[in-house]
Amino acid sequence: MSITGTARHAGVTVEVAPGGALRTLELTADALRAGGPRLADTILHAVREAAAEANERARRALEAELGDLGGAELNSLGLGTEKDLADRAEDTTPDTWRV
Repeated sequence: MSITGTARHAGVTVEVAPGGALRTLELTADALRAGGPRLADTILHAVREAAAEANERARRALEAELGDLGGAELNSLGLGTEKDLADRAEDTTPDTWRV
């Protein structure tokens, strides 16, 4: 099973692994026309959002398999959550992973 997170913003689509490692990046012509600084901001925003989703999915999968490891252990694995993105990530978690 491959756990990833995906986000789309302003012509930018990213897929990342837990921890935020970029797996794919797609840019539309419109995104490229936005210019360097705006494109960079859009990419970073999408990666941050996708990483929060992937991290939450990985966290849920680990908790389902191993029980509650505690926040510190999961954070040390790079699976910390960003509070402002937690609701979005929770909405993407499959029901089978919910405890």
